[in-house]
Amino acid sequence: MSKNYRLHFMSLIVIVLALVSLSAVAAQDKLDDQPLLQMLANVPDNASSRTEINFNDRKAVELAYPNAKMPANWAEFQSFNADKGKSDSFKPINLWWKVWKNQQSSLMGRYMGLSDEMPNVVGFDFFNVEQELNYGMPPQQTLQLKGQFDLAKVRLALTSQGFTKQDQSGVEVWCGPDGCDSGTKQNLKDRNPANPFGGDLGRKWPMILQENDLIGTPDLTIMQNHVAVKAGNTPSLADAPEYRAAVEALTQNGVLMQANFWDGEILASMSNLDPIIMTAPAEQRKAILSDILKDYETLPVYKLLAFGDIANDTKAAGEVALVYNAEEDAKKAAEIIPKRIATFKSLVSQRPLTQILEDRGVTAPDVQVVESKGQYVVLVSLTSTKTSDEDILAYTTAEEGGSVTINPPGLVYRYLVSSALQRDLGWLGTI
Repeated sequence: MSKNYRLHFMSLIVIVLALVSLSAVAAQDKLDDQPLLQMLANVPDNASSRTEINFNDRKAVELAYPNAKMPANWAEFQSFNADKGKSDSFKPINLWWKVWKNQQSSLMGRYMGLSDEMPNVVGFDFFNVEQELNYGMPPQQTLQLKGQFDLAKVRLALTSQGFTKQDQSGVEVWCGPDGCDSGTKQNLKDRNPANPFGGDLGRKWPMILQENDLIGTPDLTIMQNHVAVKAGNTPSLADAPEYRAAVEALTQNGVLMQANFWDGEILASMSNLDPIIMTAPAEQRKAILSDILKDYETLPVYKLLAFGDIANDTKAAGEVALVYNAEEDAKKAAEIIPKRIATFKSLVSQRPLTQILEDRGVTAPDVQVVESKGQYVVLVSLTSTKTSDEDILAYTTAEEGGSVTINPPGLVYRYLVSSALQRDLGWLGTI
């Protein structure tokens, strides 16, 4: 090999390594730009947070459905409602609304009817919020909002309610009239659900204000944990490899509009026998267990379970992500899960899972193992053809007198999360 050839060859290797490095950095930056991961970066990595987590991204609907437009403010949404579909100018808002209202992960959506009061009560408009994350079990729950806020107006609204500002480790914290340790105190005379931070029970949760983030919780210790994360003194869930891996897997096939995580004690309950089985009469219980255990293979125990609702240009999917430490366990799970889907029968509806999925436009599950920095995610994609804008706009519910038969957006995701809450996900059981 000539000297010039060797130099050329070495130069080529250096260029290739540099391109690989740049590609890895770009992928990392792309992951860190995900709103879900940005919000998890505010969540303390402890047992109180590692429960059930719900994520809703209103703004993502515009990315998943490019012709959709989220209302700029509550006034514009009211104008859209008053128009009653007469003007084509409101079609983008109508499309956004028909997609978003079928989602179930928004805590704020429950009190949307009181949104006209929000600017006076909390200093921001309902549609200033672009993403929300709620997690933890009451009274240790937390609500986190991300969006476009005028913090001067938020501060003014809090001041009018008797809140005072504190600097805690360089983090801006607002405490109610009776202090940050009184967030759990109920006062039904002050009940105002227009305040998403405890207003449904007249509580005054302490809050963190920082740039585009608003974080509130009734629990003082939980608030202090959030302050420690914001101050950079303790790790967040975004630092946890299993959460990063789950977010990377859930966002690789499309735009993520909502997500749900199971961790800690509620995840451990997946190893318990379904309560429907345990409460059944003895003979019925015996028949159910005999049927389940026929050709049974144990699913390796996973350390995190997540669900996602995604869409791309042509497809929509409800996704399931199971996170493992070991590649061998993930590969074994990826072999077992399709067999379980093919044979599982819902204990709630008494229907085969394959029929339930077919009703929702899913023909066959796609199961793959996704590696992410030493974590292995079994990603189950339950994919259907994406419903067209025209069909979504024509869709009305039975309550609205509708007769158009389509699969509304988010249908598979809704089924997955509802089944988890009903403990009807035996095909993911690890017993």
